[in-house]
Amino acid sequence: MSLDPVTVSTALEAESDGAIARRRGKQVRPLKGLRGVAPGEVARQAAAVWRRGVDLDRDEDALHDLFCTAHEDGMLALSLAAAGVAQWPAAALGLAERWLEMVDDLETADALGWLVWAPALAGVGDPVGATLARKIKASGEPVVRRAAVMGGLALTPTRVEGPAAAALRETWGGDKRGLGDGTAAEDLALVTHAAVRDRDPHVRKALGRLLRSWGAADPDAVAAVLADIHGGVPKQLRLEAERGIRKGRRKA
Repeated sequence: MSLDPVTVSTALEAESDGAIARRRGKQVRPLKGLRGVAPGEVARQAAAVWRRGVDLDRDEDALHDLFCTAHEDGMLALSLAAAGVAQWPAAALGLAERWLEMVDDLETADALGWLVWAPALAGVGDPVGATLARKIKASGEPVVRRAAVMGGLALTPTRVEGPAAAALRETWGGDKRGLGDGTAAEDLALVTHAAVRDRDPHVRKALGRLLRSWGAADPDAVAAVLADIHGGVPKQLRLEAERGIRKGRRKA
């Protein structure tokens, strides 16, 4: 049975709460609006929809309709797309590229880059690091550059999180793990070099998280990248990277 976006949106709306909408509205301000559904409930419904059956080739337009409806609907659509990357990488990449043109909030950008876009690039055999780096250098939209930096997390063992990861965890039998192993040093170096001079604070925050996560998995590679950046690395980014490096070396 095909995915019905109206049915999914109706189920989300039934769980909406004005108090949650006001509270979440202080953190997330998407142009398409908030229903006021708790993230945990979005995750629960995403997992339930995935269990009923989703086919990205068949349901691509339905997923796009969901993404365009409201913030929570979009996170649920992202969750289903993330879970479908392994089986339908080309369809997932098509959706990711459509959604990159529309993304306007950090929460959506993070999930899109990390859980759908970068994994789909890898799934179709495109060069992940080079593609993300090109977008960082070319895009005039900070939120899109943020998505590209967060895509680097798909190359690290950072545990997936949030409602957009719910359906993906369902495919893993509830297991909580990361998408990569942190050893894609060349790809991660390309992303780092492309973003290290970015002036947007949200992009820098994402890069700090990436360097910390990568450093915990491959401390020597991160130390080498930091040493290779001409003119040095901004202090806060260096501190985040060094936190990860120390953690990685303790584990080793």
